[in-house]
This record gives sequence, structure tokens and C-alpha cells, in this order.
Amino acid sequence: MVENVVNIYRGEAIESVHSGHFVAVNAEGRVLYKLGEPQTITYLRSCAKPFQAIAVVESGAAHRFKFTSEEIAIIAGSHSGEPEHVEVVSRILEKIGLGPQHLKCGIHVPHYFQARGIIPTADQQFTVLQHNCSGKHAGMLALCVFKDQPIDDYLNPRHPVQQLITETIAYICDYPIEKITIGVDGCSAPVHALPLYNMAYGFARFVSPHSIPRTKSKVYSTVYQAMLDHPRMVAGEKRYDTELMQKCREKLIVKGGAEALNCIGFIERGWGLAAKISDGATRAIYPFSVEILRQLGVITTGELEKLAEFHQKALYNWSNKEVGHIKAEFEIKKGDSPG
Repeated sequence: MVENVVNIYRGEAIESVHSGHFVAVNAEGRVLYKLGEPQTITYLRSCAKPFQAIAVVESGAAHRFKFTSEEIAIIAGSHSGEPEHVEVVSRILEKIGLGPQHLKCGIHVPHYFQARGIIPTADQQFTVLQHNCSGKHAGMLALCVFKDQPIDDYLNPRHPVQQLITETIAYICDYPIEKITIGVDGCSAPVHALPLYNMAYGFARFVSPHSIPRTKSKVYSTVYQAMLDHPRMVAGEKRYDTELMQKCREKLIVKGGAEALNCIGFIERGWGLAAKISDGATRAIYPFSVEILRQLGVITTGELEKLAEFHQKALYNWSNKEVGHIKAEFEIKKGDSPG
């Protein structure tokens, strides 16, 4: 069942509608709240990055190369390509004895351009280090060097490093590895498809040390604490993941992914959340996510005001005249099953 969750208003009339799904799960796997169909299968996209970072820590690579908390956070994040981000990724590469030329994530306009409303000039050039996935790729290369595996084909799904990452995702999300569909992400790395329920369950287990063996608990907490301590490494200035982690009174681990996916780990509650806009519209995922948090009582009125640009965004025409707005309108439902 698909639910309409975000309306696009032009004046007082609804012009367009976005549908979506959401589920909140506790560390025991029980569905607490939901909307739409929690078993909807989609790709984790960049929401997988904290889990991919787990492999770097759990393997011993992070310890071997003395990665700092800041460096672990950027491996788990989708950074904006700001100078500080480039510096941190460069440090990781230097520690493992490699350089930017070994990264195979490609090049795009850094995310901070869009976040700040900057239009790149025609002759402006960018580097692979500014790619939002360069931290993740540096982490994958660290695994290769640590395990003495080839680096030329580190993005091949059959590469031992990618197989290790897939095993890590299957374990934390409690989803059979043979059921995970592997695709190719925007950065050319393997990307994993599984149900929203299992994504949410994975984030609940990620932030709930009591629910997993002690050895894994220490690894998980190392990664999520790094993200908590360095939210600017997870995304960047004026971007949703960072803004929510900084402005919400609750301790949250927030990770967005392409095609309008958002996953959250509630550290104090031990919950995980996965929200997806069906048509992949970025303009709808942030209002959807913030409204879910408002209805869950996670965000206060004061915090909602600080996140207003993500909750109910005004729409302007080419003459800079306000002509409408984006508004999330739905009611979440209490869960009625263990999954």
C-alpha cells in the first residue's frame, strides 16, 4: 500500500503529490511505527556508509592505520567537498600510502555548492577528493591495503573487500545475504537492495550495544560515536544530516541516501528508522523525515523552527516571487507486528 505523504502547493491548491513509506523499529526487531509498506525493497545507497565503515573498524584496519574519530566519520559520511573534508580524506590516503589517483568514485560538483546556492563557473574544475563518496572509497582502499588485496579492482562486487562489506550489511540488517540484490551506485561502488524494515532494524542494532555481541558492540559504538562527534564530516554546512544531528536535542545518527532515502538511529531510544519517497524526489524526503520526527515527539517546537527550511519549504518562481510551498501531510500509524 502506497501512502501520499508530501504535497506540493501552488497557491492554495495541491499541484503535485509524492508518496512514500516509513518504518521505525526497535533493537528487538519490533515495528513501533509505520506508514505504507515496510517490506518495500530499495537500494541502501549512501545510507549504507556507516555499515561500510564498520568493516574498516572491525577488520582492524582503522587501528592499524591509526584513523582518528574524524577520519572514521568521513568514511561513514557523504561529505560536501569543503576544504576541511578534502584535508581529512587526503590524510586517510596518506596514512595508507596511496593517493587521489587510486580513488575510482569519479568527480562531481561538490555538494556545498548546492547547499550554499553557489553556481559553478564554466571553467571551474573539481577533483576526485571533493566527491561526496571519496571518504568511503578511501576506507575501502584502506581495507585493501590492510588485507593485502589488489586495489585496481576494489569496486568489483566479487572483490574480497566488497564481499566483506556485503557480509557486514547482511549481519547488521539481519537479512539473508543471498537475498541482497547488488547494483552499481553513483560512485561505481556496489550498492545493496533490501527491505526498508531491515534497514531500520540495522540502524537500531547499530546504536543499541546491548542487542549484539560485545565485540561487535565496541566496533559499532566506535563508528556511531565518530559520526556523533563530527557531524560536519557526515555531510556539511546547511545539509540535512548535519543540521539535524546538531540541532536536535536527542542524540541521532542521520544518514541520507540518493533517490530520497533517509535512515536514522536513535541512540537513547535504541530505535532505527527508514523513510523512502517512492519516486526518489529529494525535495520531498526532508519534509517527510522532519514531519515523522515531529509526530514521534523527537523534535520540539523550537527545534522545528530551526529546521524550518527542511520541514516546509517555500517555492519561488524565476522572478523570486513566492508561489507555493512543500508540505508533509500524513499521520503515522503504530506498528502491529515484529516485522
